[in-house]
Amino acid sequence: MVANKTKEVFFLKDSEINEWLTQGFAQREFAINFMGINNSSQLLMKGRLLRIAILHFKYIKLAFNSLWKSKNEDIIICFLDVLGLYVFLLSKVLFKKRDIIVINIMFNDNDSIITRIKLFLYKWMLKSKFVYPTVTSVALRDTYRKIFNLPEKYFYLLHDSYGKLEKYKKPYSSGDNYVFCGGTNGRDWNTLVKIASLLPEIRFVIVGPQQKTLGVKYPANIDYYYNISLDRFQDLIKNCSLLALPLNTIAPAGLIVLFTAGLLSKPVITTDNVAMNEYITSGENGILVEMGDFEEFATQAQRLLYDTKLQQVFGEKLFTKIESIGSPMAFVDRVIDITNELK
Repeated sequence: MVANKTKEVFFLKDSEINEWLTQGFAQREFAINFMGINNSSQLLMKGRLLRIAILHFKYIKLAFNSLWKSKNEDIIICFLDVLGLYVFLLSKVLFKKRDIIVINIMFNDNDSIITRIKLFLYKWMLKSKFVYPTVTSVALRDTYRKIFNLPEKYFYLLHDSYGKLEKYKKPYSSGDNYVFCGGTNGRDWNTLVKIASLLPEIRFVIVGPQQKTLGVKYPANIDYYYNISLDRFQDLIKNCSLLALPLNTIAPAGLIVLFTAGLLSKPVITTDNVAMNEYITSGENGILVEMGDFEEFATQAQRLLYDTKLQQVFGEKLFTKIESIGSPMAFVDRVIDITNELK
């Protein structure tokens, strides 16, 4: 009789391995091998193209190491979809058979050469019976089936976790009467500038990735910051009265900022897309606005900024929603459930 081979599980992360992850799996007594990347603070100071090149080199190296350390039919969990793609491509080149769980597929279906290349590669990856993708919302599942023309492909539902952001939990406070917006991927900066232009009496505090993200000139009611510490970023959210998050993508974006706002019980106005409407029901725990509709966004921002009672209602209900589906243990439990299916 041949004994059943035990599948090892490898967890790949695009940055350092967080304590909430290791403790979460340890508490569930689930054996897992963590592999991460150390990214120095100096990396953020480099130009965009160089920064991207360095990161992708590290992703490829991590993907290769995971294939080297694992054996055939082991399970590799990728915390970033690009990492999953590299593991898949290298497994083809090196003739390695692995089950690959790709956490949080992100794809924005726009018309560009890079997007078309990405579409081809992602579709190739997702067609594989050894690739098990996850999405952060029910609506994204149907959207991606259509985009990739894979009607039978199963996408597991796995909500993002707020992880180490748990330390920012705080009851509702009215804040310092300004609107906050910040982040990097998927932000609709042009729409944000238009919103601020329509509301000259309202102060906007914005944090972007580069010095000229908003252009050379922008309205005088905008206080703009870039290259600030995470603690400073979180303080600006903590002290705001309203968080505005206009987006230009259907793909998941801005969830870390949304989670922070929710844990701080702050009211949120954001773009209605298939990721955000998983967390916000418009009119109940926040406001959703159609993509690019800066006039409606401004109208809702003005109304909510001066209605502290509604701010509190939205903030407290968003806190409840984020805590229920975004907790670290909810994330760990779901990953374990998916992994056990493959074992």
